[in-house]
Amino acid sequence: MKNTLALKLVKIGCAILLTAIPALPQEHKWAGRTLDGLEWRIHVELAMLPFQGVFDTLRFEVQGRTVTLSGQVVRETVKVNAERVVKRLEGVDSVINQIEVLPSSRRDDAIRMNVYRAIYESRPLDRYGTRALPPIHIIVRDGAVTLEGLVDSEPDRNMAFLRALKATHHVTNNLRVAPEE
Repeated sequence: MKNTLALKLVKIGCAILLTAIPALPQEHKWAGRTLDGLEWRIHVELAMLPFQGVFDTLRFEVQGRTVTLSGQVVRETVKVNAERVVKRLEGVDSVINQIEVLPSSRRDDAIRMNVYRAIYESRPLDRYGTRALPPIHIIVRDGAVTLEGLVDSEPDRNMAFLRALKATHHVTNNLRVAPEE
């Protein structure tokens, strides 16, 4: 009898703990700060969007119960889906969608692929390409390239920039280095 009661109490305690974990603030190195429960849920939803890739970048800001989305994407569906998934989250009353859909251009598409190959297809940066969503994002607009995202070290940041410069001449390096854990 005592064993059964103790087992039930342990199960109840575990269930309470498991439901409380998502509400705890979590450190996220991409953001460079601790994300609260709502911010973490938004981050996860945006990271799991279908059709989002290395040629897109999404950002968000939370003010009260309003979320402002920004960034650049190559597909309209990513913009629409980002707003849809964030809007349905508990704790969000409104979404301001400022995500820019990049204009379609064969020239920009060719630059995207050239920069992608230059960065991800040779050592040591190829290790970044094995992740589900590679952390170095290549944003191309009217022939100009901007590198966004996070790398592990300053040498990786510089190498990505130099490789992108080999593929095209107009490169802005907004890559950040992850803080030491």
